[in-house]
Amino acid sequence: MNSSPYPSKYASPKGIFTLGKTRFKWYNLAEDPAAVSFQDITNAKICIENAEEKFQNINDLGFVIMHRCGEKYLLLVCTWRSENELWESVYYDGSGTFEVWDRNTVHLPTYCVWEMGIVYHESKVWKKFLGTDRTETHQQDYLNDTFDGEV
Repeated sequence: MNSSPYPSKYASPKGIFTLGKTRFKWYNLAEDPAAVSFQDITNAKICIENAEEKFQNINDLGFVIMHRCGEKYLLLVCTWRSENELWESVYYDGSGTFEVWDRNTVHLPTYCVWEMGIVYHESKVWKKFLGTDRTETHQQDYLNDTFDGEV
């Protein structure tokens, strides 16, 4: 077993990405969040805009994790559907553009240790939101409650 220290990464909230009826919190996740380029973010947003899920047609709230893994990216697009369920689409940048990560297997990876810091925060604030009457004000409160820091 490798006993060297595991590196930290940093989650950095980057505002709200609105696509039609769906609003996402945007997180960059990397050892150095400044290494996530504007062009890479633009490519990721284009991927989401053109996704088969047609997020723009669904009245959803959720979050995106733009995870820099070495020189590549994982793009995790998450929405809260059925009120208490987190739904996820995963894309990767393996060839210069984002592509669907075909995970059609029985047992598959979900979140890595770094992504789980963001997911944990999001599950707490979503549970808090579910305890409200879910007005636009409460939706804004959810969207404004972001995680920022080391994971």
